[in-house]
Amino acid sequence: MQKNNYKSKFEFIVLMASLMSLVSLSIDALLPALNNIGKAMNFPDPKDSQLLITMIFLGLGVGQLIAGPISDTIGRKPVVYIGFILFIIASYICVSAITIDQMILGRILQGISLSAPRTISIAMIRDTFSGNYMAKIMSFIVVIFLLVPMIAPALGKIMLELNGWKSIFYFQALLGLLVTVWLWKRQPETLNSKYKKPLSLKLFIDGLKEFFKYKQAVIFTIISGLITSSFMVYLSSSQHIFEEQYKLSDEFPIIFAGLSLSLGLATFFNGNLVVRFGMLKLVRFSTMILVFTSIIYIFFFFEKSNPSIEILFTFFSFE
Repeated sequence: MQKNNYKSKFEFIVLMASLMSLVSLSIDALLPALNNIGKAMNFPDPKDSQLLITMIFLGLGVGQLIAGPISDTIGRKPVVYIGFILFIIASYICVSAITIDQMILGRILQGISLSAPRTISIAMIRDTFSGNYMAKIMSFIVVIFLLVPMIAPALGKIMLELNGWKSIFYFQALLGLLVTVWLWKRQPETLNSKYKKPLSLKLFIDGLKEFFKYKQAVIFTIISGLITSSFMVYLSSSQHIFEEQYKLSDEFPIIFAGLSLSLGLATFFNGNLVVRFGMLKLVRFSTMILVFTSIIYIFFFFEKSNPSIEILFTFFSFE
């Protein structure tokens, strides 16, 4: 019985990580192809290609506001199915696009659709676990999830060289189908029917009021938003920095994988440290490191020539 429970928990962790990984794959696998897409569609400015990364985050932000309340009404799994159907439509728009506006529309819709598996995976974890143990399980899931950025750019580069940039979108759709079928066949619904709530504007407003009652939750959300914003800047500009400014086009997937590894290690240690020290102390300490390293970098390199790749890599690793 204990062995079966372990296997069930392990499969749950891997499945939740796979649902989250669809987001990461849709972002990171496309990084090596940004220049190719820009040239194929005659983007006015090569830097416009970065919009294909930032706009998917816009969709993710909007989609989470929709996916969460709907899942509280109809259940977790149906929302993932709806999200996957929309993802197929969005992917078709991307591969059929002939202008930058059409491609951006497709990426926004991809973000909205991918908010479903991302939001629902977190909701399923919350349905199943609680407290610091939930944070520990979440950290292990994120460690598996962070393996994707280590291989996604290299995978995207291989597909780009073999079959062109459109093959990356086809691969994303296929992987999304496989993960959705896995969820359908193997994972029971985690939302108890007695906890389902009718969808209404009042439900959203009440949830918002409840959220603002908890000062700690508000602070954590603001900090998380600020850190996510800085990460978005890095993610959208990383391809341009390493390939255009440092002329490391061939090495870019390896560099990106190395930086993802540092993030994965930090998250892994977080899974153990959060149980020992608690979330509040850990957030304070990590935020101080983030601010301190940023100040040091600005002090030495603001309005100066780019630092060596070794220094830049070290800075990004600490961040």
